[in-house]
Amino acid sequence: MKKIFITALSLGAMSGGAWAQSSVTLSGLMDAYVGSMQSSGSKRVSAVNSSGMSTSWWGMEGKEDLGSGLKAEFKLGGYLRNDTGTPGRFNGNETFFSRNAFVGLSGDFGTVHLGRDGAPNFLPTALFNAFGDSFTFSPIIVHGNVPLFNGTGWDSTNAGDTGWSNQVRYTTPNMGGLTANVHYQFGEVAGNNANRNVGASFLYFNGRYGLGGFVHRVRMDNPLPGTVGNVKLGFSQQDAWMLSGKAGFGPANLYANYEQTKNDNYAGAPGEARSKTWSLSADYAVGQGKLLAAFASTKWTGSAGVALAGAKRDTLSLGYDHNLSKRTDLYAVYMSDKITRFDRGNSFAVGMRHRF
Repeated sequence: MKKIFITALSLGAMSGGAWAQSSVTLSGLMDAYVGSMQSSGSKRVSAVNSSGMSTSWWGMEGKEDLGSGLKAEFKLGGYLRNDTGTPGRFNGNETFFSRNAFVGLSGDFGTVHLGRDGAPNFLPTALFNAFGDSFTFSPIIVHGNVPLFNGTGWDSTNAGDTGWSNQVRYTTPNMGGLTANVHYQFGEVAGNNANRNVGASFLYFNGRYGLGGFVHRVRMDNPLPGTVGNVKLGFSQQDAWMLSGKAGFGPANLYANYEQTKNDNYAGAPGEARSKTWSLSADYAVGQGKLLAAFASTKWTGSAGVALAGAKRDTLSLGYDHNLSKRTDLYAVYMSDKITRFDRGNSFAVGMRHRF
């Protein structure tokens, strides 16, 4: 991790004014794996890819002490595909700083961020499963946030992405291990105040025990806002909630998640589709690493989105993550994936992750 300290003297020399002490930190993560990958209903692909156990990213952040307990802060972060050197998480119109791009103010009242920041669904999912924030191998995240474009008709359950643009986010102070977040994304569409996203989330930790959850109403996609009818497979609105928990016992940690979504007005007409997802996972410390196991199951029901009606998906991941140091680890993962009416997919991968 590289820090660049900007002193009051140097800034004053450049601007002719006096500045408070502040610093800027450059940091990031690089993750790459080689494997043979196959989701249910897909053909097998062998390749070197990025973002196996974590999505590769880089960014800058800084804080300034304003006195009287107030601090100003900013953060800029972007994703990258280090297998090809291409910015972003996927092909398409993704903004350069799609991980985060905000300014904020913190104090005894809590913290307020303005700009692009995390969505309500991200932390209660990523912090409460054995595979963490893996969009490749974590079953609960794969079901919730990774659509399949392979003819199965299977879409991710969560609408709106894991980050929201044009957002005001308020985070409470830590209250005995409990923090809560309120999220509001402006639609910025003249004459249409309904075109917005709203949500809330909470995290509670007490030693090795924890609880988390979120609720949201989403009417726009991200990072580039779509219009009504472009939220999730042609639905105009999604209501969703999740509860998550974790508990640690000796060398093991256990995790559980349960989520429901309700998606309304398919293709502008009355009708809905609902999803229910549950997940169990665990990690077990072994030497310098840990064994990983996770399972998630999702069932779709409803009168709209016929490709999803009655569909069920089960995904199992087994892995081992070995720490070479505090910043570098090696991993190996097997994943099994099955969607109703489609052949099972089996994936195998080994990779490396480095933080800087």
